Amino acid sequence: MYHKWLQAFHYVTKLQSFTEAAKFLDVQQPTISTHVSNLEKHFGVQLLHRRKRKIQLTPEGDNLFGITSDIFGHQQEAISYLKTLKNLGTGELKFCAVRPYDIMELLDALRSKWPGIKCSVRLRTSENIINDLIRFRCDIGIVSREFNNPDIHSLFYRRHKVFVVVNKQHRLANQGHIQLTDLDGEKMIARTASSTTQDVFNHAAAEAGITVEPVFEMESREGVREAIIRNMGIGVISETVFAPHEDIRQLTVDDVDIFTRAYIVCLASRKNRPLIKNVLALARQLVKDREV
Repeated sequence: MYHKWLQAFHYVTKLQSFTEAAKFLDVQQPTISTHVSNLEKHFGVQLLHRRKRKIQLTPEGDNLFGITSDIFGHQQEAISYLKTLKNLGTGELKFCAVRPYDIMELLDALRSKWPGIKCSVRLRTSENIINDLIRFRCDIGIVSREFNNPDIHSLFYRRHKVFVVVNKQHRLANQGHIQLTDLDGEKMIARTASSTTQDVFNHAAAEAGITVEPVFEMESREGVREAIIRNMGIGVISETVFAPHEDIRQLTVDDVDIFTRAYIVCLASRKNRPLIKNVLALARQLVKDREV
């Protein structure tokens, strides 16, 4: 009894639709509605707000979804595992990444080796990727920092140089290479606290004893770029996302190594699952090839 009720709630929440949950579970939609209603009535709690076609979780529903994600995530994992035993060249993997570059490199190598594997990708923050792994919303993530979490298996993948970007009219624009101390007192278009690129620059600046003056914070790289084009301040950007423009210049800091890093992560309990294990092995080979 409880299993069907919880299963209905879980897939309604996951698929954001009573109709899609019914299709997935191969039952009629009224059956799904009855199961969810029975679950709420039996325990005297509201789990969902039903607003037209949109499903919104209550705080109690959100907590319960965390639990059911673990239950039915492992159930789906068992089914996926059995399927991959039959043919390791097929299956489905859900990826999440903080930036497109690293994940595209990995997907390109994956497609070349196992073209039958179906892949989907979402761009997320590192913290959200970890949460998605735990809730079985993705299988493999690429994050920008290590997480001290025994439930997460982490593999260093690569690092990316961070450049300083200035307007073409800036006093340093024609130098190409600078010392970090050259930036002391500069006005900066800063990224928000979630930016690893900004974080590693701030750490390097603090170590060097220099101060930059944040003009304002931008949530997106595109916003920083547009502000620099208008000569509102300097900025920093990773080499993988730098987009050239006639009004901006990219400067290399020679005296300090400033890098962002990328790590491939998965649930520690899933690292030996056939598809995930193969992707991790492929990633290690890519790392090894870069070292040659």
